[in-house]
Amino acid sequence: MNTEEKTDTPSVAAGMSSLTAILDTHALMETQVGEIYINFAANFGHNPDLRSLWGTMALEEGGHAALIRAVNKGLLAGVFQAKSFLLPMEVVETLVVRVSDYHRQAQGPVSLDDALQITWELECSELDFMRELLVSSSNIADLGFPTNLESRDKHVSRLRELIQQYATDEGLRREVKFLSAERFSG
Repeated sequence: MNTEEKTDTPSVAAGMSSLTAILDTHALMETQVGEIYINFAANFGHNPDLRSLWGTMALEEGGHAALIRAVNKGLLAGVFQAKSFLLPMEVVETLVVRVSDYHRQAQGPVSLDDALQITWELECSELDFMRELLVSSSNIADLGFPTNLESRDKHVSRLRELIQQYATDEGLRREVKFLSAERFSG
């Protein structure tokens, strides 16, 4: 075994330990987001459009959590290798607090506008960027495993449509319309 392959050095072991902790944290956040969407699907289940959107998004979040857990298990088992990357802990900590707060809110009564706002904020958060960064730091794609669920843009597009159709919060409607126009104009 050459020194480049050696993984039991203190700095590599410490780096791997912090990476696995971040992966565990991220998988938990993805699970919580899925639970938020399940609650919204149940609370607004009388509307088939909203139930379908949130039900589908909940399944997608479950897939994200499973992917992150697979990467973590693969790293721990030595199947996957990870490149080093820079991820400020403030980003992780901020996301944990935000997702936990939304999760708590979703446990109680939530208005449709609030549910749409929470969903929009989660879908526009750094959560997807963080997942892509974590997954791309490993060799999971090189081994033929799926790394990105392609349906995200479709769900966000559908979320935009439903916000325009059902939200009564004009600020949210304007934000979604502005960001949609900005994204697709150039």
